Amino acid sequence: MMNEWYSKFVLTNPNAQHPPPPPYPQPTTVAPQGVELVRLNKLPVDKIQKQGAEEFRANIDDDPERAEFWLENTIRVFDELSCTLEECLKCTISLLRDTAYHWWKTLVSVVQRERRFIDQKCKEFLELKHGRMSVTEYEREFVWLSKYARECVSSEAIMCKRFEDGLNEYI
Repeated sequence: MMNEWYSKFVLTNPNAQHPPPPPYPQPTTVAPQGVELVRLNKLPVDKIQKQGAEEFRANIDDDPERAEFWLENTIRVFDELSCTLEECLKCTISLLRDTAYHWWKTLVSVVQRERRFIDQKCKEFLELKHGRMSVTEYEREFVWLSKYARECVSSEAIMCKRFEDGLNEYI
């Protein structure tokens, strides 16, 4: 669910910024006696909590709508603050508690394995050529592999162009 949300957020949020956030200033290690060191730029987690983002604890008895409400509220806060993708992910994970956090840790290990598979299938799609296959076989393989490369063929026009480019010259 979190993976789906994150993918959907990345695709639908026009404010999402892809470069990593600037590094946080390092606190000074030397300060006058009696002066407490204060971080000048607060972490994004502090900002989102001030805007109304809440921690999420999941229970087996929870209503799925509760999770959806939490997610919608959190996305709203990210939109308001124009958080980068890295900040969104970091802050969302920091809001997970108890069972929800353990679920995330399990998901991360599964997703990393799946990501390698998806990356391999995307590469196969990008390298797919008609070659010795029939046009029907090529089309079937093209359509099947295209689901792993949605970011590469984001429109029907791009998909058609990619399909034509993979056909043999004489066609």
